Amino acid sequence: MGKKKLKRIPSDLVSYIQIETEAIRDSNDKMMISSYCISYLDKVNWYIDLLEVGTEKYIVPHSLAHLQMVRNQLMSCHKEIMAVKIVRPGDRPIVDIKYPKGFEG
Repeated sequence: MGKKKLKRIPSDLVSYIQIETEAIRDSNDKMMISSYCISYLDKVNWYIDLLEVGTEKYIVPHSLAHLQMVRNQLMSCHKEIMAVKIVRPGDRPIVDIKYPKGFEG
């Protein structure tokens, strides 16, 4: 039986998660991007484990160094996701005007 080639980790994964983190508006957004990040973190950790034990069943399409770098970036992203504070709709001001910097009113 031949080796199974595993799927590549997308090169834009970390950028996508960072952009989505900036767009978090409510707890659903936060949970969705957190789950997405953790699922890839699990996959990256599994790939690292496969490389470290020298598996005969799978072909891992990344180097160990690359996967460790992605893992560190994903852990940093997840920390940022969890640091986002959700403002409940009732706590927001009714009229929230963003004035330009230096505006004295």
